[in-house]
Amino acid sequence: MNCIHDDIIQKYIDGEATSEEITFIEKHVATCNKCAVKIENQKRLATSVKKAINLLTKDTLEIPKFAIPPRLIKKHNLTTKRISYIIAAASILLFVIVITQKKEMKKQNEIILEIGSAMDVDANRPVTQLPLVINLIDAKGNISEYFIK
Repeated sequence: MNCIHDDIIQKYIDGEATSEEITFIEKHVATCNKCAVKIENQKRLATSVKKAINLLTKDTLEIPKFAIPPRLIKKHNLTTKRISYIIAAASILLFVIVITQKKEMKKQNEIILEIGSAMDVDANRPVTQLPLVINLIDAKGNISEYFIK
């Protein structure tokens, strides 16, 4: 008869063995004194190791209570003063929106004139000798550039 391997014995002691392995071990131990002694020695060794580990670690951890302070909820009452501020802010916002819309409508009919110097500037020449660039932008966004030397 084949004796039980140490890894199967350890699985049996730890409760990780399958039902087939458990039945095999119990039948084998009934007939084999050597394996029965081996299992008992392994159980004592596992118990002593577990006790030694438990002595090194603390089981009782003291976790301080975490107290959350009560929230102070401040209720805002809608007073007439507060309502008047809200109405004033809303009317200013509405006024700004209306003004910007009118400005955009005016820009559609305008021609924009931009005056500046050329992009390629020679630092060795005086400003009076640099060419002048005039950009005309019409309502459709077409750009016309004119250089004056």
